[in-house]
Amino acid sequence: MRRLLTTVSALLLGTFFVVTAQGQDQGGDEAIKLAKKLTEEGAATFNTANAKAMADYYTADAKVTLHGRNDQGFSAKEYDGREEIQGLYADLFKDRGTIRSKNTVEYAKLLASDVLVIAGTFEPNLDADKPLKVPFYQVRHKRGDKWLINSLQIFVVGEKKE
Repeated sequence: MRRLLTTVSALLLGTFFVVTAQGQDQGGDEAIKLAKKLTEEGAATFNTANAKAMADYYTADAKVTLHGRNDQGFSAKEYDGREEIQGLYADLFKDRGTIRSKNTVEYAKLLASDVLVIAGTFEPNLDADKPLKVPFYQVRHKRGDKWLINSLQIFVVGEKKE
């Protein structure tokens, strides 16, 4: 039985690596380069603490969902449209000093010539003693020459405190 499980596991793992490698051959490098460029620009804009400039990265009907922990488990707060998203950033930037942030792209894939999916981590304050690393997932649509965010999910969950 153990040998069977080992064989099945090896086959599944091998299939995973083949599928991953095939996906990377089909524009993976292009998608990663584009995602890094876009998220570096976004972090640079975030560092200016300009809520309107940040909202300009989003489509008019974009959605941002913040996931976090609460006493009951998890919660999600959704912001709909560019106006609410600008308000989110305005609240975030209130009473902020100097901001130095960074995005790290862990995955990117062009689903179509005008649809890009990006997953990674965002560090909003690199100068903190223990910088927070926040996982994110975003879907971008190309509109003209701009790649605008249509959907952003941010996870500020940390470890559960017992």
